[in-house]
Amino acid sequence: MEAKPIVTSHGNQLVFSSLVKPLLEDLPKEPAEWKRSYGRPARNVHLEASFVPYDDDILPDDSVKTLVSRLYFHVYWTDCDLEGYKNTVKEEITEWQNALKNKNIPDWMIVVVHSDENKMKTKLLPRSSVYDKIKSDFGGKQPERIVVLELHREDRKGGELWQGFLSRLRQLLLQAFTRHLQKYEDNMRAQREKRNDIGWNFQNYFIVQEELGFMFEMLGLYDDALIQYDELDALFTQFVVNHASGQAVPWLRTLVEPCKSWAGLCLQKPISWEKRNLIKDNAVSLLELRNYLFTRQCALLLLVKRPAEIVQRAIDYLHETVQEMKVLEVSLNREPYTTCIRQSRK
Repeated sequence: MEAKPIVTSHGNQLVFSSLVKPLLEDLPKEPAEWKRSYGRPARNVHLEASFVPYDDDILPDDSVKTLVSRLYFHVYWTDCDLEGYKNTVKEEITEWQNALKNKNIPDWMIVVVHSDENKMKTKLLPRSSVYDKIKSDFGGKQPERIVVLELHREDRKGGELWQGFLSRLRQLLLQAFTRHLQKYEDNMRAQREKRNDIGWNFQNYFIVQEELGFMFEMLGLYDDALIQYDELDALFTQFVVNHASGQAVPWLRTLVEPCKSWAGLCLQKPISWEKRNLIKDNAVSLLELRNYLFTRQCALLLLVKRPAEIVQRAIDYLHETVQEMKVLEVSLNREPYTTCIRQSRK
């Protein structure tokens, strides 16, 4: 999938426009260490980002239970002088900060840009710079969220400031990921623990855990993404095994539709949004669910460079799916059935 973490941009858009190209190019060049919770090992992540214009109306709140499409971080850009800061910029930053606080969003950064132009305007620098003022007014206990860039400098110092900014942005982005991920995983575990309750639905839970897989894939952690699908595979298999021993659950009945054909799998497309929407709408059949799940596993196996494993998994997939059709008494309208895995070159 092509998704990238979404970051909003506010303030002086001309300044941002002059920096966005090198920013997007340089951000993923160096890895950042992601230290996750629950005793999980640290992972090195090459971060990318997609910047969108800031707007109060698009800020998410705590009720939004998504990982991939949410806004993770917010950056304010300014190259103002002291007069401009006092007249307009300070008030705009205050309104921006208040909007974030109202949505319980702690993930932000202010970038103060010193250009050659404003250096020439103030040959005699005041005792307190714009950077110092912003740091004093908004830094509080988090002064690391206020950074300065000096675009007019082409020496070592200018390069160090740029690299320091990139490093800080990577670090703060990962902090935002960790915060949202902890909440999401807690909610996901709570849903999984209710799997034997009346009204619980595998299709709904599938979408929840797949969202976690999407996030790991977005961060380039393909092994972690694959684990999510393998866990869903194992969970579904266990429900079918329980059904065979007399522990039936209502939602399994929605998967039992007559099998008229067994469509081949196209591994060229990593995600079939049509099939995913059927899962989301609780309108998917057993074969459609199994085909979608296996296709996603194959796509990730290719990304982790384990193509040979696809062959063995394909054999298991065919055998287990046929057995599940028998257990769930899916009617077969014609025989024999064949399946093929094809990679479209279109």
